[in-house]
Amino acid sequence: MAGALELAAEDNRNGIPTQAILCLETGGVRLQEANLGLAAIADIHAAIVDLRQYTPVIGIVAGTVGCFGGMSIAAALCSHLIVTREARLGLNGPQVIEQEAGIDEYDSRDRPFIWSMTGGEIRYQSGLVDALVSDGVQAMKTAVDAALAQRFQHSIAVKTMHFILSV
Repeated sequence: MAGALELAAEDNRNGIPTQAILCLETGGVRLQEANLGLAAIADIHAAIVDLRQYTPVIGIVAGTVGCFGGMSIAAALCSHLIVTREARLGLNGPQVIEQEAGIDEYDSRDRPFIWSMTGGEIRYQSGLVDALVSDGVQAMKTAVDAALAQRFQHSIAVKTMHFILSV
């Protein structure tokens, strides 16, 4: 992913308009990946920031797995973030929180509770994401087209700080 983003930035530096649309669905870095996984995430973050100098980077979170861990920070770095109601977004996934806080505090099987905390609708209402769309190809295509037409740019620092405070 970092390599593809770096190539898109290089294209833009050479006068070839190239845009990036990231489909994000991840539970985060697996523990066995250790520092290599974290380094890869850092490369992706740097590539997003570099590409944003030339063109908006659009992020999409549409799957029910959600977007957690370091890639949730990548989502916050995107110029425009689009989610569905079923999407979830946060630094730690429900199972990790349950493991650390205990099932009495945070039951990861309680789906309405989970979506009320990390779901696409609440993330949109809190201002963390830019567009909440219905789950469908045409709705997503329309939202992506609108984002690209706006050339919408958030301040990386402001959006990232808002994200960190809202999880």
